[in-house]
Amino acid sequence: MIIVADAHVSKAQRNHTIFFEMLDFIEGSHQNLIFLGDIFELWVALPDYENDIHHQFIEWCREQKKYRTIGFVEGNHEYYLGTERAQAFTWFSSNGWYRNDSGTLFVHGDQINQKDRFHLAFRKLFKNRMTRFFLNNLPFGPRYAESFKQRLKQTNTKFRLHLPLEDIKIFAEARFAEGVDTIFVGHFHQEHIYCNSDSKSLYILPDWFSSQKVTVFNQKSKETTFLHWKQINSQC
Repeated sequence: MIIVADAHVSKAQRNHTIFFEMLDFIEGSHQNLIFLGDIFELWVALPDYENDIHHQFIEWCREQKKYRTIGFVEGNHEYYLGTERAQAFTWFSSNGWYRNDSGTLFVHGDQINQKDRFHLAFRKLFKNRMTRFFLNNLPFGPRYAESFKQRLKQTNTKFRLHLPLEDIKIFAEARFAEGVDTIFVGHFHQEHIYCNSDSKSLYILPDWFSSQKVTVFNQKSKETTFLHWKQINSQC
């Protein structure tokens, strides 16, 4: 299994070409693929808000789910995919997490830090039907959404750059108690591993945006590796 987190793909960042090169490369691995949120810098899945790179990604996923499992956990840079784009994936989660039958939990991670009240309130405000209706009927909506996202990036820096170790531990132990044995978390753009005395593990994954690293997970051996995407074939 290959997991990609926090790619923040956009034409403005000029990282879209290499991202799609990676997807083409992954086709030769025959591995299942999980997208752990914030794959695009901004993805509002409404008419007039999407552009050609969103459409290209959707078409790639639709084709590839014929040959492998394609999972997607919606992050805090993606909106309304559950009602508009879920059919492009084998499974999709709009609530920020997904648990499979093997006791593995995939989490975007933006809701772990309960002290980040600004973000939690923002998420509740924008990820609902009323706001979706408003944006879908707002004149110059796409321009507004892009401008708002740029302003938002300049705020809340304290929490965006901070790894809340205590909150992560509390979250991990609560999930382990529910029967989960392995947790993968994105969002924080840092590599970190938390293991408890029962050999259950939570992995904070590297962000693709700054490192072009992905995570390779062997579900049988539970071995987890962070590596550059061009090294995938050496692990799969």
